Amino acid sequence: MYGASKNSKLFLEALKDNHPQLCQDVMLWLDSELHRNRLPVHVTVDKDHGRIETRRYALSVNLAWFPARSQWAGLKALGVVESTREIKGKISTERRYFLCCFADLARFARTVRDHWRIENSQHWVLGVQFGEDANRSRKDHSAANLAVIRRMALNLLRNDPDTQRSLRRRKMRAAFSDEYRSALLFGNSPT
Repeated sequence: MYGASKNSKLFLEALKDNHPQLCQDVMLWLDSELHRNRLPVHVTVDKDHGRIETRRYALSVNLAWFPARSQWAGLKALGVVESTREIKGKISTERRYFLCCFADLARFARTVRDHWRIENSQHWVLGVQFGEDANRSRKDHSAANLAVIRRMALNLLRNDPDTQRSLRRRKMRAAFSDEYRSALLFGNSPT
């Protein structure tokens, strides 16, 4: 969920395995509306590192057919994002579906894109710098607890005002220097 909870006034809820039947209903509706060209579409194209990514954003404010609308206070629209990636001539396409508390298509596009930008940058750093993908903790809540600790450590390391040091060097310095680690934890100026 991006934003606040479904019971508050602000939300953008991604639909997937968390609500399988709801997702299926929204998917069928939005796909058929897109196929019939009944929805306004906002398109963005990004070219970076030999990759071309085209995103098509669409919102439907027609909720009369939607049986679960009363369960989502503040629901204003249903949204879909179709992402098409072309890398070295290979094309892949995926669609993601959303419940949304606003009906502004440009705002929907910005909100979804900003969320994924943050998620991707954080997950990449956690995977590369902290080896999160290689973690095999499975007992009780250990995986979730370690994920929280890694995110806290990442935030502390990013708060170091010395931006000349790479994240890897800051992590190593924190491992070997009690003084530096204390400065990160308690907000003192590290030396």
